[in-house]
Amino acid sequence: MKHTCLFIINGLGLGNSTRCHAVMEHLAEAGCEVHALTSGNGLTYLQGKECVKSLTPMESFFYSGRHGGVSGWETFKSIRRLAAIGRMKRAQLEGLLDRVKPDIAIIDSEYAISPLRRRKIPVIGLNTSEIVVSEYLKSREAPPGTRSHFWMIEFSDYLFHKHMCDFVLSPHPLRGRGRHRKFRRIGLIARRSVLEHASTGKFKGFPSPRQLRRVVFMLSGSVHASNIQFEGREIPFQIDVVGRPGESRGNVTFHGRQMNNIGLLAAADALVINGGYSAVSEAFVLRKPTFVVPVPGHAEQFVNARLVRELGLGFVATEGDVLDQLLRMYAEDRWIGLTPMPDAFEIGGAQEAAKAILEMCEKRTEAVQGSKFKVQSPKSVVSSQ
Repeated sequence: MKHTCLFIINGLGLGNSTRCHAVMEHLAEAGCEVHALTSGNGLTYLQGKECVKSLTPMESFFYSGRHGGVSGWETFKSIRRLAAIGRMKRAQLEGLLDRVKPDIAIIDSEYAISPLRRRKIPVIGLNTSEIVVSEYLKSREAPPGTRSHFWMIEFSDYLFHKHMCDFVLSPHPLRGRGRHRKFRRIGLIARRSVLEHASTGKFKGFPSPRQLRRVVFMLSGSVHASNIQFEGREIPFQIDVVGRPGESRGNVTFHGRQMNNIGLLAAADALVINGGYSAVSEAFVLRKPTFVVPVPGHAEQFVNARLVRELGLGFVATEGDVLDQLLRMYAEDRWIGLTPMPDAFEIGGAQEAAKAILEMCEKRTEAVQGSKFKVQSPKSVVSSQ
């Protein structure tokens, strides 16, 4: 039976859309009809993708903060604006549900889902909040500036998914169990082209810092991208900056926002990224030395950066010291403070997610058919007599 899947995606950044697209491809190949409701970067990225039957725009929630960072308290103070946006989002979802009639909905950092619950449409979350909560609570080095974001945003995100979703898929680089039975750990989700590039050669360890020829600064696709200053530095390798505009000079080339950065990622010897989970996931897949610059005050990005450091993929930095770290390691020709890396990471999350979604679709179909049989069976008994 052909199933209809609706993806509701936060389009503030780009990572939510790239990981959902990776799952969509597997579902479309399995015969599903895929629809998407999104905003901002999501609309731009998913436009023209063959696996997407329809693409519908919606309003977008936002984070508030100061000086390029995010703040749970500042976001909370915007609650009236966010509530008004929520009402518009619910109305947009209602209209789409009247047209599409999905068997299942997959949400990625979207919360205006009451129309789905009223229509008893199963909801699967694609979300890392349970990982963030688990890792943050056991950390003794969380910056004080992340506390309001953690308790008001991330912990609330965890509670929302725990109580409002039928179950939640949590991508992680290592096998493990979630903190609650409703959360299922799966492998990391990466774009198919990234997986294909990673499979072309066997990992032989990091190059030495002096072997670096090209470093890609892949900064966030949202307004919170780091503002790293490259002026006045003697840089001994090529730097490609993706995600923010600027004037290219010497060894530094600005590429602005890119919907397809695979070529640059493939050519990179090392990566500098903000701490969004999709960027971190693809860095794990590529297994290239990575410097993570978390957005200030962002609890999830602090956790993601810590994960990169603890699993031996790279280092934690700030927008003010990342170039200093990189140039010092180049000068000394050693990766300072690098921890050992596991032999392998779990990177098949897109296929695992698609399989779980299909299983839920089958269960719903069986339940619907069973309820129809119960309704029809008394009539059948009467007619047979």
